[in-house]
Amino acid sequence: MSSAASVKRPFGVTIVTGLLVIAGLWNLWIGFLSIFSSFGDNPTFEDFYGVAHSIPTFQLWMFGLLSIFLGLIYFWLTRMTLVGSATAHSIISMFMIINIVFAFFRLPYGWFSIMVSLLVLLMVNTQAATAWFKQAD
Repeated sequence: MSSAASVKRPFGVTIVTGLLVIAGLWNLWIGFLSIFSSFGDNPTFEDFYGVAHSIPTFQLWMFGLLSIFLGLIYFWLTRMTLVGSATAHSIISMFMIINIVFAFFRLPYGWFSIMVSLLVLLMVNTQAATAWFKQAD
């Protein structure tokens, strides 16, 4: 195990940290927006047949609370990434693989998510980033 002063944080890890902050803020925003949209008339959407469906209040609340929880997890991951924790490295890699798998279900709209997830996966698994993540444990 090396000391924290001997390993400098790679630029790719800094970019990943910024993306984690953006993801955390986005999830918090969507979570609060979902909860507040349950007051008054619930949002509706049209299916492929043109039939309008209203989203139930329970579903909005659960989606909102889970999005807020995920946003807080992203902020925790940000802190752990800045420290250089191997746990954060494993969780980030796992999240990116899950994002890639589920983005295939959203094709053709999932290509952006696939590209960003692949980029993050490559940045956290470089030799310099791996050395950074091994220093704290």
